[in-house]
Amino acid sequence: MSKEQEVTIDNVDWSSKEQVIKLFPVYAQETIKNERTKKVSNTVEIEPFTLQTPFKDKTMLKNTKLFLEPNKRHCLFGSNGTGKTLLFERMADGTIKDFPKHLNVHHCKEMEHVDDSVAESVLDTVVHSHGFLNLLRKCDVKITEVMKEQQSEGLTEVKTMIDNYLRSIGNDSAEDNVKKMLRALGFDDEGMLRSTNDLSGGLRMRVALACAFFSNADLLLLDEPTNHLDFPSVLWLENRLRGYGKSFLLVTHDRDLLVNVTTSCLLLEDKQIQYYNCGFGEFEKRKAKEDEKKYVDCEKFLKMNRNVDPSTPLGAQVAKKRDWSHNYHEKQVRMQGKFTFPAATPLKGQKPGQEVTIYKLDNVRFSYKPDAENPLYIFDNPISFEVKTNSRVGIMGPNGAGKSTLLKLLTKKLTPTEGTHYENPDFTLAYFGQHSTAELNMELTPLEFMMEQFPDVKSGLLRNHLAKTSIGGGVESTRMQSLSYSQRSCVIFAKLTYVCPHLLIMDEPTNFLDIESVDSLIGAANKFPGALLVVTHSRHFLRACAKEYLSVVPGQFLMFDNMKEAEGSTYTFIQELESGVKMDASALAAGGGSRHTVKKGGEAAATGEVVTQEDGTEVVLKFAVGEEVKALWTDKKFYEAVIAKVATTAPKIKYTVKYTKFNKVANIPEAGLKKVVQSAAIAAKAKADQKAAAVARKEAAAAALEAAKNVKWAPGDKCLAMHSDGRFYAASVVKVNGFEMFVIKFDVLGNDDVIVPLKKLRIFDPSAATPAPVPKKAAGKGGKGGKGGKGGKGRGGKGQQRRVAAA
Repeated sequence: MSKEQEVTIDNVDWSSKEQVIKLFPVYAQETIKNERTKKVSNTVEIEPFTLQTPFKDKTMLKNTKLFLEPNKRHCLFGSNGTGKTLLFERMADGTIKDFPKHLNVHHCKEMEHVDDSVAESVLDTVVHSHGFLNLLRKCDVKITEVMKEQQSEGLTEVKTMIDNYLRSIGNDSAEDNVKKMLRALGFDDEGMLRSTNDLSGGLRMRVALACAFFSNADLLLLDEPTNHLDFPSVLWLENRLRGYGKSFLLVTHDRDLLVNVTTSCLLLEDKQIQYYNCGFGEFEKRKAKEDEKKYVDCEKFLKMNRNVDPSTPLGAQVAKKRDWSHNYHEKQVRMQGKFTFPAATPLKGQKPGQEVTIYKLDNVRFSYKPDAENPLYIFDNPISFEVKTNSRVGIMGPNGAGKSTLLKLLTKKLTPTEGTHYENPDFTLAYFGQHSTAELNMELTPLEFMMEQFPDVKSGLLRNHLAKTSIGGGVESTRMQSLSYSQRSCVIFAKLTYVCPHLLIMDEPTNFLDIESVDSLIGAANKFPGALLVVTHSRHFLRACAKEYLSVVPGQFLMFDNMKEAEGSTYTFIQELESGVKMDASALAAGGGSRHTVKKGGEAAATGEVVTQEDGTEVVLKFAVGEEVKALWTDKKFYEAVIAKVATTAPKIKYTVKYTKFNKVANIPEAGLKKVVQSAAIAAKAKADQKAAAVARKEAAAAALEAAKNVKWAPGDKCLAMHSDGRFYAASVVKVNGFEMFVIKFDVLGNDDVIVPLKKLRIFDPSAATPAPVPKKAAGKGGKGGKGGKGGKGRGGKGQQRRVAAA
């Protein structure tokens, strides 16, 4: 073989250790050289360092220092357009002069679509992403074939070297480790076999994360890794980064992630890299103080040099400081008012300070295909959820567990398959979703879009409102196709907030917003006077804006009063997935490209099941998920409750129960639970009777609805109409209001007209009507009420609802 000929796996001399090493990646070859010379340092130190765009038409960093200490958790921080992504690309492709060649650098970014002929399964994609492992495996196969035909000392030495390297990078456990990661990221066994080309962008990002951690790189570069991730996946990512034994450089808008995992900050500003040897929380404090001091110093300097010749060096210095001072001041003003809401309009009949129900789901189940032979129910166990005018709920959970379905039920895009729902007829809704920008016409400008939405409003007012969301300075007159995703999101937000809604729903609002914009949105959300529902993976946003926390995972729909318990409940689901808990194809929709669920109760399902715990001991499960029990409350008394979850991954079994009386969730040890005495025969009969009654009710309701559909309803017709409490009361049709919508007036529940759909209407039958509620006399606790509210009507509308339900 000539010296010029390239060494490949097909022409290498397998008895030559030097030639085989030439097959290795560059970083591995350089590491071997350094080991021989004992000159090994993983420190990156390049000075002076300049970074230019590919066509060298713009300089992003100039004569600065690039310095990265080994085994350190760095974050890279800077405004959009300062060169963060470009710096990552240059470090990853090895084009930075004097960058250490022996460093294994992995750039984690969303995977691109490839030709179907070369696309691999999710599992193979991750395993094959480790180039060195993949090469060593091929080399092992080749040299094993050669050694079947011949033996030599050189072959034996090379085979030993390959075996040692395979062992050092975990060859034997590679597939198991990859499967463990993929399970935690929502891929079941079927999902792992799907082609990466069949995955959404969000799922491809999860595959990219699995590849990144499997690479075990000396320097891991992560550019906005939380985009598209759900809440449990972000928690998984944080734990992975906390335990990462080498260096990483992280760019993200997730403040909690930065605070919890980084110990060093690199700031890109004014074409320089500034270093802060501290965590992100401390960095923010230092940076704020530095900027404030710099602003004060600039203002003093400008006052002392008001009239200088602009052509002199001093004049140039004045101009530079004036520009910086102006930009700093404008930024502070802009960030404080970037997202704002106008004054709220009370709901009809709402008194100041009064809580009014906006929307209510009661014992709701939902299936996209309820008529299928074996319909899949998103909420198999019925859920109840109420939104009031003062509700502020943070919703967390894995993708596919039902968060989006819940939002669609609340926004009337879906109708419950079973159960009842009520909505206040006067409330206005604003919905900011992950895909809300799809409604934008790319040929319009933001101002033209707003003028289409609000044709009766003067353009100047709309222009001012757009400017509050950072769409100003000429951006409002730029076509949508030229705007960034973040800017388009701000346009949608401007539309939603021009008229203050009573209920604001935001689905992952922090995606593509920088940290400062997220802070502005938090400030606006806290000033928002209406009800707020937020789905986000940002714990900082949830903690700052929510008062209650809803954890939605397969088999669970639990409300918590504090973030810590909700986070723990949600993350337990990921731990169970990662540990390989048995799954079936029935609940979690599309999280890993297929439907799956955790076996009910975590690793345990039925009373009497033998459970092996982490310490190796075996115990018998005494209570099961769904079982009615007596549970100890804080007053040391036992109350009725239902087992919501059983966790067996800790040395002690933990039971999560939901109290019937208090509608609260708590973790109770086994000693704090009592069995509800009931014979097996009675329990079985009761269950069968409940099932038969439910079927009968469903059939009767379907027949009644079919009969109502065949009636040609007209004003003045007597009917039965469903009230917000789910019961049917005598009423009269006032007006036929469009297709299958009717204005009705209840005979006994007040004089207000109510709009109801046809499915809430029944043919009048006095025997089927709910009796009129009997007015109760004034009581000591007639409601919290407004002024004069302890007796009589209590809290108005809400007190009335309680009396109706009790009738």
